[in-house]
Amino acid sequence: MDNQFTVNYPGDKGELLAKIKNTVGDKGKLAGDETQGNFEGSTPIGKFEGSYRIEGDQITITIDKKPFLVSNSRIKEEFEKALKKA
Repeated sequence: MDNQFTVNYPGDKGELLAKIKNTVGDKGKLAGDETQGNFEGSTPIGKFEGSYRIEGDQITITIDKKPFLVSNSRIKEEFEKALKKA
């Protein structure tokens, strides 16, 4: 099971952090800076936790804990959707 994925984000990294924070939601936590950090959040069916690392325009997301019923590809999809929002 692959619990890591990379997303390309050529924009402003401060904006990127705001978008990650929006992705984890109001009940979530984000700790870190424009190079690395970790996050946790919850969904209606359980919590998720992970970390991120930013190198240039590449953001590598590692999911450490997630609800059993949620696939990694679904989480990746949500992150990509959130990062594409203005």
